[in-house]
Amino acid sequence: MTRILLLFLSTLLMVACKPGIPKDIVQPAEMEKILYDIHVLDGYVGTLPTPDSAKKVSAPLYKGVFKKYGIDSAMHAKSMAYYYQHADLLTKMYNSISEKINKTRDEETKRQENEKRLRTEKLEMQDSLQRVTAQKKITDSLKKVAKDRKADSLKKPAKPLKRLLKAPKSVI
Repeated sequence: MTRILLLFLSTLLMVACKPGIPKDIVQPAEMEKILYDIHVLDGYVGTLPTPDSAKKVSAPLYKGVFKKYGIDSAMHAKSMAYYYQHADLLTKMYNSISEKINKTRDEETKRQENEKRLRTEKLEMQDSLQRVTAQKKITDSLKKVAKDRKADSLKKPAKPLKRLLKAPKSVI
């Protein structure tokens, strides 16, 4: 019985003393979110046309990310140093980040394609509406001409000019 108790206590101590992530390091779930935001921010900064404006714009944006998660750049650097030493954790985080970025990229591509399709459909509808409006104007003008002709035909026939009828015939 004492052997079983001793085995149980030793197992309990091994499990209880399992090294975890220190309290002064950003935890993996939170670090994953921070790294995702930083990489999205890096993508934006990379699209800026001049390096000088990228430097001016990026510093406050990075500070905003750190503020969002309640950390500072020193804590971020310390946490990254820890995760560099524990590559298995960093690899798991980056696999998840990569999946999120790919999913976001795919969603954005679908959204842009949908917007393009909607713009094309809108232009086609506008063209169709213009054609219908032009056809209606032509139809309306043809109806007006037909109505005018009908009104003219209902009038009394014009009397020929008497002087043209009585005019002397030219001598040849």
